[in-house]
Amino acid sequence: MHNELFNPIDIFTYYPKSLNPPPPENDDESQPPPRWTPLIRDLFPNDFLEFIWSGKSCGVNEPIRSSFKAVGFKSFPEHWLDVRNEHIWQDAILEDLRVRKVILFRKDELAVYVSMLRADETGRYMTHNYPENLTFHIDPAKFQNFLDRYRHTFRQKYKSPIVQRDTFWINYEDLCDLEYFRLNIYPHLCKFLGVSQSANMKTLRETVKQANPEEDLSTVIENYEELEYCFRYSDVTHFANRREQEVIKATTSPPPGTNHQPVEDVPSDEECGTWSVLLPICSRTVSQQAKPRHSTNQEASFNTNRFSELTQSSQYHGSFDEACWDLLAGFCTSLKETVPPIQMEKFECIVGIDIDDKVYQPAKERLTAMIPCKVVFVDIQPTMYGKLCRIWNHLASRSSNDYIVLFGDDVRLLDCGWPQKIEECFRNISKTTGLPLGAACVAMNDLSFPGFPTFPVIHRWHLNQFGSLLPKQFVNQGGDPFLYELYSRFEASAWEVSCRLENTIGGDGDARYQKYHINWRGHILNMHIRKLKNFIEIRKINGICLDVVVPSYRTNNNDYLRRIALLRASRNGVYVKFWFVVDNPCKKHVDEVKGLANELNAKQLEQSGNYFINVIHYGANRGASYARNTGYNYSTADWILFLDDDVIPEDNILDAYIGGIKRFPDAKVLAGMTTLPEATNTWTTMLRVCNVGYFYGVSKLRRHPPWAVTANLLVRGSRFNPTIQFKDCYPKTGGGEDIDLVYQYKNFYPTSGLLATAAVPEAVVKHPWWNGGNLCYKQIRGWAWGDSMCILEWPSKTFLTFPNWIEHVTFIVLPLAIYTKQPAVGLLVGSCVVVLEHLIKMTRYLPSALKQCEGDGILYQLYVALGAGTVLSAQEITRVNAILQRFSLYSICRRVDWFDGQEPRIKLDIQFGSIIRFVLNAGITCIGFGSYWQEWFG
Repeated sequence: MHNELFNPIDIFTYYPKSLNPPPPENDDESQPPPRWTPLIRDLFPNDFLEFIWSGKSCGVNEPIRSSFKAVGFKSFPEHWLDVRNEHIWQDAILEDLRVRKVILFRKDELAVYVSMLRADETGRYMTHNYPENLTFHIDPAKFQNFLDRYRHTFRQKYKSPIVQRDTFWINYEDLCDLEYFRLNIYPHLCKFLGVSQSANMKTLRETVKQANPEEDLSTVIENYEELEYCFRYSDVTHFANRREQEVIKATTSPPPGTNHQPVEDVPSDEECGTWSVLLPICSRTVSQQAKPRHSTNQEASFNTNRFSELTQSSQYHGSFDEACWDLLAGFCTSLKETVPPIQMEKFECIVGIDIDDKVYQPAKERLTAMIPCKVVFVDIQPTMYGKLCRIWNHLASRSSNDYIVLFGDDVRLLDCGWPQKIEECFRNISKTTGLPLGAACVAMNDLSFPGFPTFPVIHRWHLNQFGSLLPKQFVNQGGDPFLYELYSRFEASAWEVSCRLENTIGGDGDARYQKYHINWRGHILNMHIRKLKNFIEIRKINGICLDVVVPSYRTNNNDYLRRIALLRASRNGVYVKFWFVVDNPCKKHVDEVKGLANELNAKQLEQSGNYFINVIHYGANRGASYARNTGYNYSTADWILFLDDDVIPEDNILDAYIGGIKRFPDAKVLAGMTTLPEATNTWTTMLRVCNVGYFYGVSKLRRHPPWAVTANLLVRGSRFNPTIQFKDCYPKTGGGEDIDLVYQYKNFYPTSGLLATAAVPEAVVKHPWWNGGNLCYKQIRGWAWGDSMCILEWPSKTFLTFPNWIEHVTFIVLPLAIYTKQPAVGLLVGSCVVVLEHLIKMTRYLPSALKQCEGDGILYQLYVALGAGTVLSAQEITRVNAILQRFSLYSICRRVDWFDGQEPRIKLDIQFGSIIRFVLNAGITCIGFGSYWQEWFG
């Protein structure tokens, strides 16, 4: 027995003399062959293996005993990969049926990875104990990559043609228990190798467990909590065992800004920060407002921002001047009543007044007496009229205080002690994230526009780092959500919902100025995220912004929507919004969905502004693709989770997807697991047998699926790829649009290659049977109509075959019958082709039907197999119908490659099968029209 003969470092063997060349025979004085070295071994691996296999001694003058049975050594796949000799290992060892393979594996993949890291760090591969204080930071993505390779090695590479006969598997955990090994494994191993069991087992001196057998990996892995979260619901053995032992404890610490205890004590002078209240006021009427240079009548469907707190006093009737003063007096009163006197001493109000304002400019003394804190006046030049974000920047530049907030004269502050609560929220964020104090954004609770960060509080730290409050590109829209979105990527945005305020005029309505939108969600936000990342000197961003988009057409399904809306992540730093897009003009349905949203939002706003539900409706049925696009484009999140409105998601689905985001950083599309119910009747049994739902569960079958259904699909947000949209050429009810969407992502990110998609099988939703489990050929035909469009949209992802049965009947038999004027013959030939096709399909599906209908009679099983074939036939008929209606000759005999090049053998099987079918169909056609051919040739 040797040790590691193919180790890249050296040839390790218990018989080192065996590597010497054999002694010369008959005093041959020719140059003897050199001693085997690692280089010579790697250059001539076949010769080296032959030398080992055929060796008759363990060294010079050390013959092997007559009882010798085998020569063995251990090997690792990396040893062969390093020198590009993997094909030798495959051919000469795995596929050599004379070679017995003993596969040693370890169930705990995480322990294997930690062991590998230890060996790389210390250089100790055996015999020596590892240092007890050795710890590691494990990147979830790198561990996932190792996990995929490890499993592929043991499930695919270590597989001989007769694996059941020439391979013996032993797991590490059983090997460590010597008594268990001796009684339960050793006898079977001896029988497998063909050696006597009478020989005593001998433990090699290298067989030493280098780590403490009782160690807890959570003490070895520095970021164990993060790693556990990422793999919590996966099938990784270590974490699966934790789930079985019910050791996992949900995070109970509240997110920043959600601990709303009543403020009883007035803060001391030392605890209070200094505040700047930015207060732009204007008495001009709407008609007097200067219009912005760039104006548009079309409103964008995103970047919505309400600066309606900057209202115009002209909305009041009666005395115009006094209405202005009354409005401002109401704000000043609420400010005075909600800020403790000791803190008011550290407040200043920076008042921006239009330079030509006829009410406020002459009355600065009155303003100073009215506002209950220090007042600084700033003139607003005509070039800034209507450009509210630039006014915000201008006023903020005059501030030298710690906290900055923008209010309008129509704002009414409702809760006493709100500054102290917000300051405490800033401190909590700094403490929990480790960021500098002030690297945060805290939003107040605007009752006039709930769920939107209309009044964000920003710290002086932000101005010091960026130089201004907002980027100069902003005009009058998008400023407040931009700030909130910027810090949310760093887990540093929070809602202080106990700090309530109200807009007496403004709110979620039309602003009284010309809106000017810019696309800040893409380049501008990304650029400032990079800047902020450099300012705080961190390597990776931990905040997760994920929105859930649900197109809703079905009525009376609030129970499904409620289940979706109550989804929560178990960790902090996750920012989620729900977008329910009502694609149904029925007013009752719209009202029901709105009522559900209002009910759940009211409860949620008692704790946090996170997980807010937005309802969008446009009074028409425009289809699932349009509805998904609407939510997709409204969202500013980094990730969008598409769910159908009739699925039941598992409670942990957000955690599962967030773990997937961390594990697959290169992925742009993450496919969840959409499970279909067990068969409940003959029809659903047929659907099971024909496997029509293969791509619903593709995440269980492929690590990088070619595509997946949008019933449960997570994709990169539109802010990164705004040109990727669901296309309106696909059916309203769905079909083909999910394939097209995933192909768009792959095309948009060509460098990602296969890694553009990833499977997250632990993100599970339950999908009902279509049409309640009754016949649903209409649904199946709709899919086929849609996916046939992919042939025209993605011709590079198609391939040619010979005509299938319906193409043969439509484009060969039917024209022949018309041309030869033999309709009866054509009908007979067509019928024979149809019968033959369904006999072939019945034969194909019969094994699955036998398994699915075990215990039923053979006639019923044949009936189910035949019915399963009709599902595929219905799709084939629909595709030919689509060809005829579109006059698309290009689509004839062309098929979509469902596996996008990942399975060339399946494509070859389809093409080869089409040849056989065509030969049979052509034979039937020739026989049927035989009299015509005789007449024609005669």
